[in-house]
Amino acid sequence: MPLHNHLLMKNFNIPFVLVCMLLMTYACKEAGSSAAQPAAEGTGIKIAYVNGDSILTNYKEFKKESEAMEIKQRKAEEQLQSKGAALEKEIMAYQQKAQTGTMTGKEMEAREKYLSTRQEAIMAERDKMAQEIMSETAQINKRLQAVMQEKLNEIKKQEGYDFILSYIEGGQVLVANEKYDITEKVLKALNEGDAPSTTTDTTAKK
Repeated sequence: MPLHNHLLMKNFNIPFVLVCMLLMTYACKEAGSSAAQPAAEGTGIKIAYVNGDSILTNYKEFKKESEAMEIKQRKAEEQLQSKGAALEKEIMAYQQKAQTGTMTGKEMEAREKYLSTRQEAIMAERDKMAQEIMSETAQINKRLQAVMQEKLNEIKKQEGYDFILSYIEGGQVLVANEKYDITEKVLKALNEGDAPSTTTDTTAKK
């Protein structure tokens, strides 16, 4: 029973996207400070927003982690592709030899079992690598989201905001007044304290 050609075309790529839910809507439960000027006149509510796309583009720690994970994924894929290419050569060599009629039925059966086992092992390794990358990505996202929330909370308390919203292309906020944009303030807080995990009062200069 010769191996089918489609077995040579297995995809050993690892699906991976680093999507960081850094921000999105932050509503404070406390009233804004009396010294704060309300964002919407007459409402008594102070609102600000950040550009989510700009945060992802310019947040140094996010960029560093994203690049590191992309490199890790690429290396894993290269490793798998190398193993897959080697297996493909073995399968082709077996098929060519089988066509010569020099192999017994038992030899062919044993060889096919070996090749199928090799292929299954590579696919299992791919799935394991993908799961590890997804798990690590989830941990990175969780940590960065915690840092973002911490910085937003600090800014909210300092400025007396009631709501800090996210403005992204295609999002629910269609139009925003730029005078309420605090993206640069948030980025400064993030990048000046972008040491791993929960660092506070970092005074690193750009």
